[in-house]
Amino acid sequence: MRTDLSAVNVQFIVYSQSMNKQQILELKQLLAESVEIVIVPHRNPDGDAYGSCLALYHYLKRNGHSATVISPNDAPEFLKWLPGVEDIIIYEDNEKRAVEIIKKAQLIFTLDFNALHRVGSAMLKSLETAEGTFVMIDHHEQPDDYAKITYSQSSMSSTSEMIYHLFDKLNVLDQINREIATCLYTG
Repeated sequence: MRTDLSAVNVQFIVYSQSMNKQQILELKQLLAESVEIVIVPHRNPDGDAYGSCLALYHYLKRNGHSATVISPNDAPEFLKWLPGVEDIIIYEDNEKRAVEIIKKAQLIFTLDFNALHRVGSAMLKSLETAEGTFVMIDHHEQPDDYAKITYSQSSMSSTSEMIYHLFDKLNVLDQINREIATCLYTG
C-alpha cells in the first residue's frame, strides 16, 4: 500500500542564533573586563558538557583569565581522563566554595544546556542570585531567555562544535593546543 505524503504536514524548526559581529564584540569586551569567570555544564554531565567546558576553560586560562569550571555533580568515570578534569569543582561536594566563586564571578558561561533548571535545584539558587553576566552556548532547541548573550544553534552536533566556531569567530584557532583539541573532540 502506498501512502500519499502530500497530505502530511511536517514542520521542521531550527533554532539558530549564531553569534553576529556585535555579539562577538560584546563578548570580547566582557572577557576584557572580567576578572573572575565561571563555566557551568548541566547536571549529570556528558562528554559534550565536559568537553566544551574544559575546552573553553583551557583557552581562557591560556589567555590569562581566572576561570573555574563548576559542575553541579560529578561526571562518569569514563570522562575522568580529560585534561583539566581534576580542576573542576563539584558543587554538591564543595557547595560553600562553589557558592563563593559564583558570587564573585563577573562572567558566567553556561554550556550545553538551554535552561538554568538543568543544573538541578541545589545549584539553581546560586545561579539565579548571581550578579555576573551570563553567556549561554548551547545546541538544544528553545533556549530560555536568561543570558545577556545567547549563542544557540540546534543545527550543530554539539556545544563543543559551537565552541570551535566561537574560537574561529574570535580569530583564535591558532591557540588550539593538544588540551583544547582533546576536549573539543570529546564533545
